Amino acid sequence: MERLKIFCASVKKHPVWIKAAVVSAVSAVCCVSLYLWDNRDVELERNRNGQTVVERGAAGQDRSRELHVQAGDVEEDVEILISGRGYTEEELMEAFAGAEESLQGYVLGENKGPDEVQSPLDLIREIPGTDIQVSWEMDRYDVIDLQGNIIAEDLTEDGTTVQLTAILACEGRQQAYEFAVRVLPPEENDRDRLLREIREEAAEADEADQTGQYLVLPDEADGVNLRWTKGEENRAYAILILGIGAACMLVVSDGQKKKEKEKQENRQLQIDYPCIVNKFNLYIRAGMTVRKAWFLIAEDAGRRDSGGSGSKAYREMAAAMYRIRGGVPEGECYEEFGIRCREPAYRRFGMLLSQNLRKGSRGLTDVLEREAQEAFEDRKKLAKKLGEEAGTKLMIPMFMMLIIVLVTVTVPAFFSIQI
Repeated sequence: MERLKIFCASVKKHPVWIKAAVVSAVSAVCCVSLYLWDNRDVELERNRNGQTVVERGAAGQDRSRELHVQAGDVEEDVEILISGRGYTEEELMEAFAGAEESLQGYVLGENKGPDEVQSPLDLIREIPGTDIQVSWEMDRYDVIDLQGNIIAEDLTEDGTTVQLTAILACEGRQQAYEFAVRVLPPEENDRDRLLREIREEAAEADEADQTGQYLVLPDEADGVNLRWTKGEENRAYAILILGIGAACMLVVSDGQKKKEKEKQENRQLQIDYPCIVNKFNLYIRAGMTVRKAWFLIAEDAGRRDSGGSGSKAYREMAAAMYRIRGGVPEGECYEEFGIRCREPAYRRFGMLLSQNLRKGSRGLTDVLEREAQEAFEDRKKLAKKLGEEAGTKLMIPMFMMLIIVLVTVTVPAFFSIQI
């Protein structure tokens, strides 16, 4: 009883449970009802001879049905294809008659009627809803092709009559149905008609005098005066498009160069870090202060790189040295050095030196020793990665050289074969 009270209280606190229960109950009732309806009569019907039968669909309506079969100890669901009931002679004639009545409507499509055909015909291959196949013949293939398209080259304003023959076929029986259509030129608006007249006038003028040096253009077409000028040349737009494309390529190329330069700088920073830490550790073990060791490494790099295009790490060390000499706090310069290098190892190195100034240099050499070992391990991994990348880049030229060698060897051998 106590558990029931707890359950009711919980349901009141969460009314969504009630909704979920109602939905589940309705779904279960619908499921059971539909299952009972679908399986209300498991046994199939039997004919007078006691044979099991399945009712066919109407003529031309094939369908499949899944039935359960038991053969000895084997029970299985089998999908059976049930063809539609075949036509009787009378039904077939009625089907042909119905097809003839509806055929024109299917064929004409958007045209107003058989006397005004200006759009393509829909020469269907099967009467919808039946098994009746349709094939076509016509007496003017130069006016309408087998796809129903109108060939408008030689059409007159009075139209051209085309006799269509539809051969209806079903269950081995055939019946021909003939009807005529009058094909008219496609509808033209005033603009299209005027342009057609201009082209025809120009063609007539060209045929009238083909020996002259110049073609005399018509002054009038369809009662409208004509004024001829040169057509607009659009080559200048190509230069504009090429210029804009080149400008975009320059912007993209510049961005790619900056990314590549930054990538090279980061790699060089990773390569230089073990050397810097190792030198620093040697100078500290020799008794130098952090400041003195920093200045010595920066000045030595400056002498080796008088042009100022050396490694970013040594340039930043030199910048930090000048700031320290200018009166900026030493610890702050070390930390900013790590931030400007934008590499986790250099940030760690700068923080290490800054903390050393606050806490003292005790244990600094041991920390630098471990840092140097880790840095050299990272450098080995980087060297291995760079080697793999270089090997991958060499694959394309090597493959091209292989193709050249194969062509050089096989082509002469192929031509030397005598058949």
